[in-house]
Amino acid sequence: MSTVAPAPGGANGQDAPDGERDGAPGRDTAGPRPGPGALSARRAVGLVARREISSRMRTKSFVLSTLGLLLGLGAYALIIIVSKDGPARIGVEREASALRPALAAVAEKTGDFEFVTVDGDRTDRLLRDGELSAVIGSADGRLTLSVEHEADEELLAVVRAAAAEERTSRELERAGLDPAEFRERVATSTVRVAALEPSENSAAEQFALILASTGLLYFFFVFYGIMLAQGVVEEKTSRVVELLLSTIRPWQLLAGKLIGVAVVGLTQLVLLGGAAVALAQGTGAVTLPTAVGGTLVTLGVWFLLGFFLFAAMLAAAAARVSRQEDLQGVVQPVMLLITTPFVLGIALLSKDAHDPLIEWLSLLPPLSPILMPARILLGTAPVWQIALSLVLAVAALAGMTRVAGRMYANSVLRSGSRVPLAEALRLRQ
Repeated sequence: MSTVAPAPGGANGQDAPDGERDGAPGRDTAGPRPGPGALSARRAVGLVARREISSRMRTKSFVLSTLGLLLGLGAYALIIIVSKDGPARIGVEREASALRPALAAVAEKTGDFEFVTVDGDRTDRLLRDGELSAVIGSADGRLTLSVEHEADEELLAVVRAAAAEERTSRELERAGLDPAEFRERVATSTVRVAALEPSENSAAEQFALILASTGLLYFFFVFYGIMLAQGVVEEKTSRVVELLLSTIRPWQLLAGKLIGVAVVGLTQLVLLGGAAVALAQGTGAVTLPTAVGGTLVTLGVWFLLGFFLFAAMLAAAAARVSRQEDLQGVVQPVMLLITTPFVLGIALLSKDAHDPLIEWLSLLPPLSPILMPARILLGTAPVWQIALSLVLAVAALAGMTRVAGRMYANSVLRSGSRVPLAEALRLRQ
C-alpha cells in the first residue's frame, strides 16, 4: 500500500498533515505549505530550472551524446563527399560511335556521365574492374547496353533519348530538311510546365527530409522525456523531493524541471540542426527550403510544444512509482503516443505527402508535434493548417499540464507501491 512520506522537520509526525500522521493517503499530498518568507513562484521555478540546466549540461551523457551525433553527421557528410568521385565513365564501342554527339548533348544537363570510345574486345574486363559503369554498343542494327550487374535508370533514359535524337536527325536529312534548323524551330515552341505545388526535392531527398525531421524530434522527445522521468523517480527514491517541497510547491518544482530540461534539449537540437544545415548546404546532398532560418525556428517551436506536452505526461506518470524498475510500466502509454506519429510519418509521408489522411492527422495533438514539422519542411502544409495545428497544440498543452500537475502533486510524496491512477487524478479537497 502506498504511504505518504513525512515532511522533513516534522518531529514524530507532529507537524505533518492529518492524513500523513496515520499513514493513510493524506488529503494534502503537496507537502508542507511554504511559509510567509517563501520564494516567489517565478524565483522558485527559475531556481529549479537553473539547477536542471547546470546539472544536466555538465553530465558526460550530454557531452558525449552531442559529440557523438555531431561526429555521426560529419561521417555521413564525408561519405557523401567521397562518393562523389566525378561523372560515371560510359564506354561507347566503335560500332555505335556515331551516337556519341547525341549522347553528349542529352547528358550535358546532368553532368553525371562521361562517354569514351572503347574497343569491344576489352569491354568485359573494363566493366569487371570498375573502370567503366556501362558500355554502349550495336548488334544487328540495335543498340545494346552492357553492365556488370544492373542498368542505371538515368543512363537508360539518356541512351534512349540520344537514340531517338540520332534517328530523328537521319530521317530529317533523308527528307531534305536541315536538322539544326528544325531543332531551332522546335525550341521556340517549348512548353512551360505550371505545377500547382512544385517540389524542389526528388523522392530520395523528400524521404531524407521526412526521416531527418520526424526522427530528430522523436529522438529528442524520447531521450529527454525519459531523462526527466528517471530524474523524478530518483528524487523520490533519495527523498530529495521532500526537501525541495518543504520550500516550494509541487507545480513550481514540476514547471522548473520541465523548463530546465527543455532548454537543455533545445540547445542540443539547435547545435545538431545548425550542423545538419551546414553539411547539407556544403555537400549539396539535400535541397533545403529557401528560408532555412525560419524552418529551424519552426522546428524549435514545435520541439518545445511537443516536449512540454509529452514530458509533462511522462513526469506525472513517473511520480506514481518509487523505483526505477517500475518506471517502464507507467510510461509505456506515453511512449506509444510518441512512437505512433513517428511511424505514421515515415509510412504515410514517404508514400504521398499530400494524402488527406496525413493532413488531418498532422492537425491533431499529440500527433502534430512530429507530423506537422515534416509537412512544413516538405512545403506541403498551407498556412491555415499550420496555424490551426498550433492553436490545437497549445490548447492540448494547457489542458495536459493541469492534469499532469495534479497527478504530480498527488503522487510525488507517496512512497511504496504504485499510486493508482484514480488516486493520482483525484481533485484535492
